[in-house]
Amino acid sequence: MSNQTDVQNKGRQQPMLKVSNLTHTVSLETDTLTILQGVSLEINRGESVAIVGRSGSGKTTLLGLLAGLDTPTEGTVELDGAVISTLSEDERAKLRAQRVGFVFQSFQLLPALTALENVMLPLELGGVESPARRARELLERVGLGERLNHTPRQLSGGEQQRVAIARAFASDPAVLFADEPTGNLDNRTGQSVSDLLMALNREQGTTLVMVTHDEHLAARCARQFNIEAGVLTEPEIRNAVEPMS
Repeated sequence: MSNQTDVQNKGRQQPMLKVSNLTHTVSLETDTLTILQGVSLEINRGESVAIVGRSGSGKTTLLGLLAGLDTPTEGTVELDGAVISTLSEDERAKLRAQRVGFVFQSFQLLPALTALENVMLPLELGGVESPARRARELLERVGLGERLNHTPRQLSGGEQQRVAIARAFASDPAVLFADEPTGNLDNRTGQSVSDLLMALNREQGTTLVMVTHDEHLAARCARQFNIEAGVLTEPEIRNAVEPMS
C-alpha cells in the first residue's frame, strides 16, 4: 500500500502557482478599499490560464501579486515552490529574474535600444553566454529576423509586442504573465500575437497566465477565471478550444 502511495505522490506535480485566501486592501483617508477578497486558486505547470474581468475588477492587482510585484494584505502566494508573499523585495526580484517573464499592454521596450538590444538586455544581466545569438534566434522565431536593428519607433505596434514576447521568453521563464497583451493592437495583429503566445506556451511548456478583456483570447486558454469586485470564480472546467495549427 505504501509503495502505491509513493508512486501516486511522485506522479503528482507541484502547482506552478498556489494562492490561498488572498485578500488585498488599500487604506484611504476615511475608509479601506478591498480590491481582492478571499482569492484561492492553483495553476499547474504548463497550463494556459486567462483571468477576465471589467476595468477595476482587481485582475491587474491579482496578476501583480501572483508575480511578486506586490505583497498581499492577507493570504499566501506560492510560485514554483517559493512562498513569495513572505520574501523580501530583493528576494522577490531575484526570483522574478530567474523564473518569471512579463508581457505588458504598453510593450515596455527601451526606446534607445534596437530590437536585438532589447532582447539581449535580460540575457546580459543574467550572464547568459552568447546573448546576441540567443536574442537573434528568438527574434527570428517571432518573425522579426529582418528587423533586428530597428528601434521601437521604427516598428509597428504588433512588431513591438513581438519584441516584448521574445524578450519575455529570453530567460526561459517557468511562468509568463501577460497583462492585456493584445489591448493596444488591432484585431488582425492581436490575433497574430495571441497565436504566437499560445504556440510558445505549447512548444516551451511555459505556464501562461494572462489578464485580458478579450473573450476570444481567453477562450483559447485551457482554463478561464472571472473576477468581479475582487472575487474570483472559475465558471466551469473544460478543455481548451485552442485551434489546430
